[in-house]
Amino acid sequence: MSGKVVAAIAVVALLLSACADRAVRPGATASPMFTSCGLETSFPDSATLRAEDVWPDGGATSASYTLLPADRCAGVAVRPDRCDAFPWVIESDLYPLGGRARLAVTMISEKGLSVREQVVLFAPDSPFAETYVRAAADCGFATLTVVDGRPATLHRAGAGITEIVYLTPRSVIGMSSTDPAVGVAELVRFAGVAQERSAVLSYPS
Repeated sequence: MSGKVVAAIAVVALLLSACADRAVRPGATASPMFTSCGLETSFPDSATLRAEDVWPDGGATSASYTLLPADRCAGVAVRPDRCDAFPWVIESDLYPLGGRARLAVTMISEKGLSVREQVVLFAPDSPFAETYVRAAADCGFATLTVVDGRPATLHRAGAGITEIVYLTPRSVIGMSSTDPAVGVAELVRFAGVAQERSAVLSYPS
């Protein structure tokens, strides 16, 4: 299949997936565009999951890495209040919560099904992870696993979509799937891989 055909499939699938997200959660606020203050920058291809990691036949992968600089994104912290698309706030709200960079990856299968990886790196001295545990609970996530007395993975499922939030010492990872064959167990495994690969990413202190 040519690159142009794969790209066309990816665009159509993304549009269909966005419509599906809105249909699944009709009461949710429309997803914001995450371009309010961040600066998109280059990153190594090895830092992300790839379609080949998810499906034997592969597919299309698109990714972006955005830094959140203080001079553009600092402000008053606003607790996450949107539940339809992780990370549930616009970029200008991510920074004051402790977010410092954001990796967004979308993988589309040959059948048009999607798996998404969202990684937010946060400042080590911030309450970012705790804030997202509370926000996840407010958004209908249930604790799936607990490590050292703290939630490590949270899970939510709706018609046509499965989501998890995976906590690490330096990041909060959101994984979602519209593929029925990629369920909670697979998303948890992929989140672990995403954690390992995203370890090469950094942001200005």
